[in-house]
Amino acid sequence: MLSLVTAFIENVRVITSEAYVTMASSPAIEMIFGDYNKELYDEYGLFAYGGYNGIGISDFEYSLLEIINKNLEFKPEDSLKTYSNLYRLKDISCEADIYYTLDEDKVFLGQISDYIITSVVDNVKEYVNQDRDSSFSMNGTLDEAIKYEDGAYDTDNSGDGNINGYINGENKDKPSEKEIDEKLKSDSAGGNPLKALKNIINNGMLSLVCDVSKVSETKIEAAGEGFNSKENDDDNSSAAKFLKSLLEGDDSQELNQDKLMEQASSESSADKLEYIYYADKVLASYVDSDYKTVHYGLEYLVAGKETEKENLAYVVRQLLIIRTLVNMAYVSTNTLFQSKSLATATAIVGFTGIAPLITATQWLILTILAFEEACIDVTALLAGKKVPLIKSPADFKMKYEEICSVSYSFFKRKGKSYKKADEGNISSSISYKQYLLLLQILVPKQKLKNRIIDIIQFDLRKRVNQTFEFRECICAALCNINYNIPYAYSYIKTGLFSKIKTNQSERCITVGYGYVKDLWK
Repeated sequence: MLSLVTAFIENVRVITSEAYVTMASSPAIEMIFGDYNKELYDEYGLFAYGGYNGIGISDFEYSLLEIINKNLEFKPEDSLKTYSNLYRLKDISCEADIYYTLDEDKVFLGQISDYIITSVVDNVKEYVNQDRDSSFSMNGTLDEAIKYEDGAYDTDNSGDGNINGYINGENKDKPSEKEIDEKLKSDSAGGNPLKALKNIINNGMLSLVCDVSKVSETKIEAAGEGFNSKENDDDNSSAAKFLKSLLEGDDSQELNQDKLMEQASSESSADKLEYIYYADKVLASYVDSDYKTVHYGLEYLVAGKETEKENLAYVVRQLLIIRTLVNMAYVSTNTLFQSKSLATATAIVGFTGIAPLITATQWLILTILAFEEACIDVTALLAGKKVPLIKSPADFKMKYEEICSVSYSFFKRKGKSYKKADEGNISSSISYKQYLLLLQILVPKQKLKNRIIDIIQFDLRKRVNQTFEFRECICAALCNINYNIPYAYSYIKTGLFSKIKTNQSERCITVGYGYVKDLWK
């Protein structure tokens, strides 16, 4: 009977030790996660432990074990001994069986999901779903104009005598540059639009729509896969080549309506919209006055370039493509522009008598007009205004007579008539921030996530702690607490007890905690 009673008491002591260790461990792991990275939460609404000064999972385990030991040694007031004296626990250790860092998809998405509302891109959807005029196509219309600007109609390289008006390699009917300029003075354009465009694009497209001297050139340190190394090299040697490289290049192909809709539906759109909405709340753009270290964070999400200036230039290029195509849909149907551009084209290349060349030059002039209107639009967008999705006669700012007298100050003055983005709900117009949302839809989900991480890490390193490492931030852990509990009569080595091979019981309990729910499922 004595053996039965003592064995029962000993069994209860061993089993209840698990509850005792659990009671000491559960608040300990919660206490560890209570020591979250305050700057990360204050600036970006993200909970995580460590991520700076080399603090990682080993520090987490050490701190947890230290708190558990203190909890086990707790001695209530007026008591003679600590509770642990009953259990005499030995060889206590802590091991993180499973842990999650902030950069993991389900953790990152889980944390920002509370930051999200359902309607993210309602205004952008309206643009994407617009029935755009597809009757106009740039394919082939600029090639003939390129030939003219390259001098194909100045000389005949074949040298076969008199062929189509050329005698001994020279076009004897072609008027001089001075004669063409004199003829264009009486034209409503007041000059040669081809030369005018070539003159203003030499300093880059960014200089057309904003004050380049005030643009940030900060370099961003990538935490992820690195920067987008693809560069856009526009051919500025002629107006036709410039517009061809702009409107028929890879970027233009990425911005057609079918591509937008395909990209929007190809990935897990709910996850992508969560990233986009979260970024819109915590990152700045060119039109925002408040920013942290990175001025143009949203532009970096779209472009992924190394410097802020490159990111802004990339976005400006995308906007100029979109707005030129939108404006071209209106210009190509305006009879007044059609007749005036034909007259200008005839004054420039009519001496050749080649109808396809005259038509190509006419379309080039119309495209220049649409591009200059796009410059007004983008200048207004960068000034925090909204521009119409689709242009009407009342919305079109460029006059044909002004096609040869444009500059940044001209575009800026013209764009002042548009309303500010926060002046009422203009459903038929779109702002710069909404265009950024549209462009972010084209970026793969994983790149969006990595670029958000880049900016958060770069910012906190610059302003808070140079050792900050986003991918070392711990957000959840499931830990095994191992310990040994000696048997109460282990000191007896004679009689029946001599047959017992071990004098202690090895036990293990598991505790877990995290900032994101349902990670253990």
